[in-house]
Amino acid sequence: MQSAFKISNLRPLLSGILGFMLMLPACYFLLAFLIRLFFGAKSMYYDIAPSFLQSPFHPFALHKAQLILGCLLLAVLFNVAAILKLRLHQSSKGLELGVAYRRNWLNTAIALQSALLLIVLALYTLIQHIRY
Repeated sequence: MQSAFKISNLRPLLSGILGFMLMLPACYFLLAFLIRLFFGAKSMYYDIAPSFLQSPFHPFALHKAQLILGCLLLAVLFNVAAILKLRLHQSSKGLELGVAYRRNWLNTAIALQSALLLIVLALYTLIQHIRY
């Protein structure tokens, strides 16, 4: 009797769920930013705002901005690792790198969303630095 769910299908699913969970801090920040922008409510925004100018911090300390951006980077890396399959092959010329693409829609969607959120937050921090 064969099972409909294989163990090989578990890795992309787990990396997709992990990527989704790692995107939550950035999504929460953008929600707080949009609420501040459209409705003027500032308390939720100032609790999570990753402004580097609000307080000085050590570069290796765990700051809110580093947590948000680091989680997004990890989400992108985990899901790209689940999408791309890299293998070294022995050939007559030596070792060659082979790249294969796995068709996982969940991992592709989360990797793209995380990359877009990362770009938006990078633009936000750039605008904050120019503004002050």
